This record gives sequence, C-alpha cells and structure tokens, in this order.
Amino acid sequence: MAPSYLTRSRLAWLGIALLLGGFAVTAVAGAFGLPPWAVPVGYFVALAGSGVLFVGWLRWKAAHPRR
Repeated sequence: MAPSYLTRSRLAWLGIALLLGGFAVTAVAGAFGLPPWAVPVGYFVALAGSGVLFVGWLRWKAAHPRR
C-alpha cells in the first residue's frame, strides 16, 4: 500500500487531534456544566483542526502530484 496523507503526515495527525480535542471540549463543557464560553472555544479548536487538515492535504497533493 502506498503512503498516503493520513498515514505519513504529522500535520494530518495534528489536524485530527485538534478536531477530536475540540469536539471533546464541547462535549465535556456541555456534560459537566463548564462556563458557556467553553463551547464556542471547542468549536473553534475543531474548526482550526479542519483547516490544518485541509491545508496539509493541499500541501501533500502539491508535493505528490501522482497520488
């Protein structure tokens, strides 16, 4: 199996970790009654993670045009 963006890129793993971390913050904030500002912060972290994931994918495609 050829290496792919999700298996070889640390940036992809960082983006996935940010996505999961952001949604975890949102879930924990709702479940445990944390301050209301924690919910949008969690969504913002998840949005940043998706941006990192997308930009990393664009960079991977530019560096590996045949895949």
